[in-house]
Amino acid sequence: MKSVRLLIGYLQRAHGVRGEILTRSLTDDDARFTEGMRCLLVKDRDAEPYGEVTITNIRATPSGLLLALRGCEDRETARSYCGSYLAVNREDAIELRDDDEFYTGDLVGARVIDRSLGDLGVLVDFISAGGSEVLVVRKPGENDVLIPFLKSIVPYVDIETDTIEVVLPEGLFELYRE
Repeated sequence: MKSVRLLIGYLQRAHGVRGEILTRSLTDDDARFTEGMRCLLVKDRDAEPYGEVTITNIRATPSGLLLALRGCEDRETARSYCGSYLAVNREDAIELRDDDEFYTGDLVGARVIDRSLGDLGVLVDFISAGGSEVLVVRKPGENDVLIPFLKSIVPYVDIETDTIEVVLPEGLFELYRE
């Protein structure tokens, strides 16, 4: 189900002593982050915002984006933001080009179901790997399953029902959970 807010980044960890925060982008284009951009701080997709920040500087690195936020000028303040998501109101987001597109942030929290194995868990994260994305699927008490985000493996995404349908290649599930 679509939230009124769209997750666009995850604040991972403090960087340096001047308050920069290493941020994982949840968009397909890092250029969507701009100086002066106002974002909401949320703990997860459906949580109410607990604050608002303004991006004052952006630096791209191989590990992610280094963001400077207004009022965040030291390491301790930066640490206090870590573990939160940056979000924007859906009406402020950039328009999608067609019906087959979706915002990556809308997928976090979706149920992942394999056609033959059934419920695999919930999508908790994305990993960039060699030019493509990998889904991180978590089920309590089980090892995470890493699933390449390829059309041949992920044939169907339904934002309205928070469901991602997958067809795992032979041996992939066993690699993580058996």
